[in-house]
Amino acid sequence: MPIVPVDMKFGVDKKLLEKSSNFTDFFKLNGGMFNEKIIEPVPNPSRSGPEVIEPEYRPSNCMIVYGRDRPRGVTSGYGGRGNTHAGCIDIIAGMSGRLARAKNPNTNDTVFTNKSPELDAARIYISQKADIDDYFSLHDGKVGVSRAKSAIAIKADDVRVIAREGIKLVTGTDVFNSQGIRMSVISGIDLIAGNKGSELQPLVLGDSLVRAMKDQNKMITDLNGIVFSLVNAYLSLLTALASHVHVAAPVVGGPTSPSPDLAASCITQLNNVALLLTDLNAHQTNVVLHNTNFYTPIGEGYINSPYNSTN
Repeated sequence: MPIVPVDMKFGVDKKLLEKSSNFTDFFKLNGGMFNEKIIEPVPNPSRSGPEVIEPEYRPSNCMIVYGRDRPRGVTSGYGGRGNTHAGCIDIIAGMSGRLARAKNPNTNDTVFTNKSPELDAARIYISQKADIDDYFSLHDGKVGVSRAKSAIAIKADDVRVIAREGIKLVTGTDVFNSQGIRMSVISGIDLIAGNKGSELQPLVLGDSLVRAMKDQNKMITDLNGIVFSLVNAYLSLLTALASHVHVAAPVVGGPTSPSPDLAASCITQLNNVALLLTDLNAHQTNVVLHNTNFYTPIGEGYINSPYNSTN
């Protein structure tokens, strides 16, 4: 027996399923293979009087609703409040998602379904006047809540925006918004994973970061030079101490010989200083390589993206 979708009978007109006593033959005729006819629950959308829903006959669960702002039932949105200037186009693929039904499974009575920001499988909501963040339960973020403004919401399990060339996300292009209100500030762009707006942090500007890191590297290089000068001064001191003699009193005659203990200690320190100089030279080389690799466009680890920019 062929594998039947688990929800094929849920919410479907029982009379359709009773047309054939042989379910296997019925499935062969209505199984939807090669995009042919399929028996599945296609909801009957609730509608307000002047709304237009296309197509009127829906062979599958998808539709375009032309009306006024209403994200849910007929009392919702600015259309439900009787506002003017609240035109809306609502594109839905999969009303109620997996819970879609045209008939009550128990009584076989016709069921009318409201739109749902939570349940509808995929949706593009275009409204002249909407509280779009409230409709889709979005966090305020840094941009804040949009209320009584034109808005477009795109929602699905996964959303892809694809361009054969470039993509721009641009804000603050006009002096007035769609409601005729002068905009006094330029709003930014929030990227909010998990709808956790309280965890937002500012994006780093790459060029500014490069300048800051180069300045920091210069300070490190300058510090290396200071330490290098101190080590050289210490080296000169050790050299002088290792061969230091005292001039004896005239009655004793000539200078004294260097102290064996001091000379041995100085020789040890001279060896240590030689290692320090080697390390300082290596450190200076590493700073230069780090600067080239991460802060110049030719570097393999250049921290700026060659493709994406932000302000």
